[in-house]
This record gives sequence, C-alpha cells and structure tokens, in this order.
Amino acid sequence: MMTSTVSPAASGLLGNLLTRHGTPVVVWATVLALVSALVIISSTESSITRWVLLCILLLLWVFVLSFFRNPTRVAPPGDAPVSPADGKVLSIEQVDDEVYVGGPAVRIQIFLSVFNVHVNRSPVTGIVEHLRHVDGEYKNAMGASAREVNERQEIGLLGSDGVPVLVRQIAGLIARRIVCPLQAGQQIERGYDFGMIRFGSQTEIVIPARNGIPFRTHVKEGQAVRGGKTVLGDWSE
Repeated sequence: MMTSTVSPAASGLLGNLLTRHGTPVVVWATVLALVSALVIISSTESSITRWVLLCILLLLWVFVLSFFRNPTRVAPPGDAPVSPADGKVLSIEQVDDEVYVGGPAVRIQIFLSVFNVHVNRSPVTGIVEHLRHVDGEYKNAMGASAREVNERQEIGLLGSDGVPVLVRQIAGLIARRIVCPLQAGQQIERGYDFGMIRFGSQTEIVIPARNGIPFRTHVKEGQAVRGGKTVLGDWSE
C-alpha cells in the first residue's frame, strides 16, 4: 500500500483570498494591467477616451481577480461526499465505471461558467490512488459528452471509509489549462482545494455503493452547488 502524506497548507495571494493555483496568472495580469495603464495615460490625448480605456482595463483586471477567488469553505459535519466544484448540476445518471470505481455507480456532472469559483475541492477524505491525464479537444463543456473527447484529468480517491470515488476535471471551450498538483499516495481532507480548471469547464464525480448500499443523491439536475459545501448525497437506506 502507498505511503500517504499530509496535504500542505494552502498559500495563496491576499491572505488566501485568491487561490495559489492562479498566482502566476494574477501576477502577470497585474503587471500587464499596470503597463497598459501607463501606455494609455501617456499616449491618449482625449481625457474621455483615456478614462473609458482605463475603466475597461480595470474591469478586465477585476474579472481576473474574481475568477481566481478562493472563498473559505468549511465542509459540513459527517463523511458524506461534498461537491467537488461550484456550478450547476448538468446530469445525474447510473453508470458502470471501469476507470477506477470498477462497477455500478452514480455519476454527477457539474458545469462551471466563467463566473463560478473554479477551485476544485476534494469530495471526501482519503488517499489519492489514481491519477491520469488524458489529452483531447476543447469543445463546449456544457455537452454531456465532453468527458469523452475533451482534455481531462482523472483523480481516484480511496475514501477513509474504503469507498473509491472518481473525480474528473474536464477542460471546456475556453478552458485550456487543468491544474492538478496532486501526487499518488497523497492524503487529502474533505473540502481541500486540490486544483482548478481555468476559464469555464466541467467537473464530474463518480460514487459507488458502500457496503452494498447504493449512493442516494440529495441534489437534482439544474441545481446550483458549492464546492466543499454542498452535500451530494449519502448511503442511507
């Protein structure tokens, strides 16, 4: 069995208000915004045009900061799986997973718009057993078939209760960068922010039965969920 390691503490910008997974982008965006502002101020004669351009630049910079925001989330009590992402539930279906779970399970797909928090969080406490990156296309993540053709990252977690749970980070039409610094054998806590997908994407989770009891969902299609906070369901009879 792999030796587990405790996940490092998060360390982002502005007292962790911004995710560490977006630090390089935020720094470059800030430098670019400052340089652009200086160019606009020094080369634009019309004061109206200057202020319009500066306002547009400010809005773009604020959007970048907003995209990489990392709100503090405290997982609810218990061990029931929580949502791995903010967004809207696209579909809930019964599947037969052969990637990691190895049998019948419930698959929940979550779509993240560019306005959602894009930090991904661990749905359970457990050990990372499976990691696989699959190259692919960048089609609209709203499509249910995105998992079959788009670039994606698979994370298989063996929960502390012995239940294997699979999470997929799926790139979208605009998203071109999946961030997942996890390592095999690493132990992570329920709600831990393990990565993100930049600029619009989809995250899905596959949950099998526990001790012969099928997973029963508490969410429904079209419902808004919050990563690390919304309980997806349980194994109650």
